[in-house]
Amino acid sequence: MNEINVLQHMLSASKRVTTAVVLTHNIDFMFAQAILVNRLRKNGAPRLTVFADAGCAAASFTRQSEIANLVGRSFRVVPVDLGVGRRFHPKAIFLAGPESARLAVGSGNLGHGGWSGNREIWTYFDYPGAGGPAIAAFRNYLENVCELAAVSEAVRATVLEPFQSEAWAGDLPEPDGLLALPADVFIMDQLLAKFDGPPSSFDLLSPYFDSEGEAAAELARRLNVPTRILIQQGKEGLSSSSADKLPACAQILGIAPVNGQRQTIHAKLYAARYPDRVILVAGSANCSRAALLSRHNGNAELMAVSQLTVSEYDELLAAIQISDEPPHLPEVAPNENWDAVESPIVRVLSTSFEDGVIVVRCIFAGVVIPSQIRVVLNAVTVVALAGEGGAYSAAVSDPGSRLWVEIDTVQGPVRSAPLWIDHEAELRIGRPEQNVQAKLAGNEGPISSDGLIDIFTLVVEHYNNPVPWSGMASRKKAGPAVEYNLDDVFSDGFGQRSYAPMLGGGYAQTDEWTLMNDYFRVVGSIRHPKDPIDPPDDPNGDPPAPKPLPARSKPLEPNQVQKLQRLIDKAVKSMSSMAFLESRPPARLAADIRTAALLLAIARRREGMDKGKVDTASAKLFYALFSGTGESHPLLDVYVERHPDAPDQMQSSELTAAMTLWIADLLQTPEVGQWFEFAGSRVAAQHPWLAQGKEDVLQSLERLSVHVASLAEALPEFWVGWIRGGVAVKALMDSLTNPTAFLEAIARSRVYSGEIVWVAGQFAVAQADFDRSANGQFLLLRDGRLAKFKGEKTVPIVDVVGKMDLPETIIDTMKRMLAPTGIQQVR
Repeated sequence: MNEINVLQHMLSASKRVTTAVVLTHNIDFMFAQAILVNRLRKNGAPRLTVFADAGCAAASFTRQSEIANLVGRSFRVVPVDLGVGRRFHPKAIFLAGPESARLAVGSGNLGHGGWSGNREIWTYFDYPGAGGPAIAAFRNYLENVCELAAVSEAVRATVLEPFQSEAWAGDLPEPDGLLALPADVFIMDQLLAKFDGPPSSFDLLSPYFDSEGEAAAELARRLNVPTRILIQQGKEGLSSSSADKLPACAQILGIAPVNGQRQTIHAKLYAARYPDRVILVAGSANCSRAALLSRHNGNAELMAVSQLTVSEYDELLAAIQISDEPPHLPEVAPNENWDAVESPIVRVLSTSFEDGVIVVRCIFAGVVIPSQIRVVLNAVTVVALAGEGGAYSAAVSDPGSRLWVEIDTVQGPVRSAPLWIDHEAELRIGRPEQNVQAKLAGNEGPISSDGLIDIFTLVVEHYNNPVPWSGMASRKKAGPAVEYNLDDVFSDGFGQRSYAPMLGGGYAQTDEWTLMNDYFRVVGSIRHPKDPIDPPDDPNGDPPAPKPLPARSKPLEPNQVQKLQRLIDKAVKSMSSMAFLESRPPARLAADIRTAALLLAIARRREGMDKGKVDTASAKLFYALFSGTGESHPLLDVYVERHPDAPDQMQSSELTAAMTLWIADLLQTPEVGQWFEFAGSRVAAQHPWLAQGKEDVLQSLERLSVHVASLAEALPEFWVGWIRGGVAVKALMDSLTNPTAFLEAIARSRVYSGEIVWVAGQFAVAQADFDRSANGQFLLLRDGRLAKFKGEKTVPIVDVVGKMDLPETIIDTMKRMLAPTGIQQVR
């Protein structure tokens, strides 16, 4: 009870945390997302799962639903419904990482009061360390909780993963040290079994008693030793008539917080005093029938057993004042209705959204279970039909963050309270992906040299681990392909704003961390609120002083250059395979491509880095993904052919901006070959969605220019050139219906290295100078393979483009693109 901030205590001794599990009766959603999630991300941003009583969670969310926007996205809350008259009542915090695990079992609910405001009691366990038996027992209890909540296999795997994958888990001792309910044995019997014979005296502290005081009377009778029942003055939970039924060995004493503080004493403890020690049982269980004298028909509870010295126990009680007199007990038990659980006509137990389908589980009271329900979302209402297991499902595109359920009754339509929506794709992020997010989310400003190496290390690990597709069968059919308007693309104003952009949001200074975080996340950046220790802005005060510009990153040391180059090569190797692409659902693949482009751009600009080696690796990856390598088709072409709906999910302004930066960098390097501009334009022709972006593409381009490329490099101008090149190549492809008709017009005798020709129904690149009467080797851009053809069967595009029925803008663009320096005047 002396420890008043359990979260701070837990995190202060925890290193990198990968899994966080909280058990609670009630939950404050705003505390969870503003405090808990925010603090956890500084300790590794673990995957957070909260199990809460279904009735309490529903009531709390009803009050906070308009502002609790991270639940179901950044963390998962699992409502546990035990039925009428029963409560899910345990309180515990479990943090696990690669090196260790920590457990706190106590009395506080997830919120400011339970974790820092009230007088609560917590027992802590660490492993490696003496807490191994209790953590092993908690593993078993978590398995039981998963059964009670009827969770999916994905949720079960998430919360139990540390016990199956971490090295420390293999050495856990036999379970011990916890008392739990439901069980085959009363918690009262479990508790008494932990005592070493009759104690010399006994203390009982509980804020709540059953209405008849039956549990307190039974416990005092069975102990039959001097027993102090400690009840807070002003918050008495026992009636005077029930107190009169207590055995003579029981004495009721009033307690209060020290120094007159206005705090609720919410701790629950049962302490057996011996001459040289105290056996303490503390946790969630109040002194009630539902907690102490029930088996499988009572509450879910969790208690921890510890042994203290007499002085340690006295120090624990020093947090409260114990009077010599009983408090004033009411005539009627104030907790008469605490066991009553509200039973609305329709209550939503859980909702999940995945692959365009929303699934809703409900319970009904006093009505016939309907065959269909109306699901009310933020913008639309859809009809959901009952399926196997009683769950209702409906197809939706974007359900938002909360829903209601409506049904028709004889009295008219009835609507449920709101409930959050679990976005399964966002909640089921794997550990490697999670590690990258944790690294990126906790920083801002320029990325240091060590930070850049750390990011690449984590990204390589992420690239080498598959990401779940989450059900490919239900993916929607692809929409129509995007077609560019030729006149618009080549108009004078295309790609230019009609107003000067306002570069707000920190654009004026380099913030590579935030940019990388936004580009890596599949669903965009989630802005975390300030820590509560930050003072709020005073609207009537002076404006805050501008923050100093962050210091520039130091040049790379030689050893850092070598390490970073090795990581770049590993990243390129990982991404340059069809197996990698198939291990990514479309949205994740798009995020990985734009992240790779951004990391390569940052690395090549870092002082001390060998730009040539970065560009060589960058070109290798670009060719593998978009142009073929001589050994395989362009990987993105194959991916989109296999998954035709992928462009709809991959398209974004951030991806377009990253691709523009990537192409702009490679255009200025000798490592890509003189035909690279055509290769990049072919990508825009083959995949117009990749170059088009969204409505805010100019904003994304400008932001990337400021943070990475610098304003002088004007990414919007490169983007206009890329778009126009793609339109020109697409128009050329449409005109090459009968290319053999142009063969007679080819007068020259040689084909030159790097020249673009049309052969075998596709574009190809000559690999060396050769005579048109001889065979030459070509890289086929559609097939991605090397092949030999006789020179006279090839059509050098630069020679015939002017003879086609194409607009002058297309002809001029193609002539510039198809006549690389060194062969323009040779013919």
